[in-house]
Amino acid sequence: MKSLWGEDASEFKPERWISETGRLIHVPSFKFLSFNAGPRTCLGKEVAMTQMKTVAVKVIQNYEIEIVEGHKIEPVPSIILHMKQGLKVMVTKRCNLV
Repeated sequence: MKSLWGEDASEFKPERWISETGRLIHVPSFKFLSFNAGPRTCLGKEVAMTQMKTVAVKVIQNYEIEIVEGHKIEPVPSIILHMKQGLKVMVTKRCNLV
């Protein structure tokens, strides 16, 4: 992973996607192959992206997610990045103190 994404590849850093001015960094639509790009793009793309972001936020708010100790992170080179042995994580429900 580090050879592909850098030394801090396994760290959660949402600031990677935020510019120095505080704006989101534009990611070209062709990087999301499941939606295609251009005039034939998926009609439900924006709904799917919004739903994906909502689910991601809720998971991060409600659960602690850590990579299992000793699990080797090894990407498989392909058009869609995935892990050779999967990505084993430990998921723990956060305590709600409110």
